[in-house]
Amino acid sequence: MPFTRIDKSRRFLQVSHQLRQSIFRGEYQPGQRLPNERELAETFGTSRIIVREAIWDLKKSGLVEVKRGAHGGAFVQEMSHDAVTSVMRDMASLGKVRPAHIVEVRLLIEPTVAALAAQRADEDDLDRLRQYLALVPTKGTPDYVRWQIGFHRLVAQASHNPLFAMQVNIFLDFTEDMILSLRQKDRIYHDSVTHSLILEKIVARDPEGARRLFYDHLLQIKPAFDDWEEKFGTNGLVDSQPRLEEQA
Repeated sequence: MPFTRIDKSRRFLQVSHQLRQSIFRGEYQPGQRLPNERELAETFGTSRIIVREAIWDLKKSGLVEVKRGAHGGAFVQEMSHDAVTSVMRDMASLGKVRPAHIVEVRLLIEPTVAALAAQRADEDDLDRLRQYLALVPTKGTPDYVRWQIGFHRLVAQASHNPLFAMQVNIFLDFTEDMILSLRQKDRIYHDSVTHSLILEKIVARDPEGARRLFYDHLLQIKPAFDDWEEKFGTNGLVDSQPRLEEQA
């Protein structure tokens, strides 16, 4: 579908809207580059500045990736949860999100996702989970934190519900950032032995068993998050410095 020239009100949003629609219709596939600024400016009858603002709007939504250099440009990318995670980080920095909020949401979502994985995981999912648990990084390292959280990501993937998987990954991104922002001695590590037990329930096609184990597994880390909040406060979860009164 050809683009149409735009009027002068909120011009960059009109450009952005038409580009979005062309991406949604599949006219531009993931990995494909959009026309350059000059071409788009001529097509829409507007300036390159307006086009640049429209591209930036698409970038904020996670629809395109902007690359620099001779072979650069705006490239359509697979939709991801990164844009929402970015908003969550901003909320945390403003003190609007507490560790208790994160645990509360995860307790509601992830056990259900584990139950779905027990119903829907295919052999590729199961092999991926087995291989993942077999490769344990050195404990206490950032890789170990990512490995622990990565199991939860794979279970979400095995649910074969992209909306649940996106939600889970948003909160896991946030949890991972929060834990890794702490000094190593303050980091939260949870029992990873339960991961193997959860996988057994998934392999056995036992959704209620997987749900119960996952809930109990997450419940075990709640006191650690409560302690984290007591020590570091609620303002700016991405900042691991203790509260001033505790430093005095």
